[in-house]
Amino acid sequence: MKTNIRFLVMIAVSLLTVLGMSAQEPFFLHKEGVKLTYADKDKKGKINSYTETTATKVTGDADNCTVTYSMMVMDKKKNPVFKQPMTQTFEVKNGTVTYDPKSLVGQIMEGMQVTVTGTPFQLPTNVKVGDTFGDYTITLNMAGIKSNTEVTGVKAVAEETLDVNGTSIDCVVIENTTVSKIIGIKQTAIQKIWYGHGIGPVKTNMYNKKGKLMTSQELISIEGL
Repeated sequence: MKTNIRFLVMIAVSLLTVLGMSAQEPFFLHKEGVKLTYADKDKKGKINSYTETTATKVTGDADNCTVTYSMMVMDKKKNPVFKQPMTQTFEVKNGTVTYDPKSLVGQIMEGMQVTVTGTPFQLPTNVKVGDTFGDYTITLNMAGIKSNTEVTGVKAVAEETLDVNGTSIDCVVIENTTVSKIIGIKQTAIQKIWYGHGIGPVKTNMYNKKGKLMTSQELISIEGL
């Protein structure tokens, strides 16, 4: 139970980092047929699992469209964790992307309730190092068991170029602090996400409050771009 809730919290935090992003923003994947494969690693760099995200359907124009993603979570041997891929839909209206968390977590656990308060993260096209963003809180409620994750100190801290199998991707690095309370257990972490032009998240690192790496997720394959 505890492991499943932690898994959902991490998904929610990651997804909400792209909430409200402009459809014309180059840090957002909105090209139909593109598949991104990520490797999930522990603090020693050992791969524990993989995640595949595919933009399966894009309808409408850049400012007003619907983008549907298919996400498959796999173990370290690339065996699917769930029987079917999970779907996720972003609706773009007048250049603003909105996301309903229930479209994803509802497929993982029936009866899961997700609430977001505060100022969900928005990454503008003209972001520059030093820009700061508002705080927000994600609350998950399953069968009366609640977990809260507070995201604060969201800031653009750097611009870097990452290499993915010989492809150079220009990125902006966004940092935040997350404080999660899950079944009475409190955990503080520093999260850094490298957003790539035309890709979205390229790399995500989670550090403890002492600055030591705990987990990472790295893009290892791009198909169809």
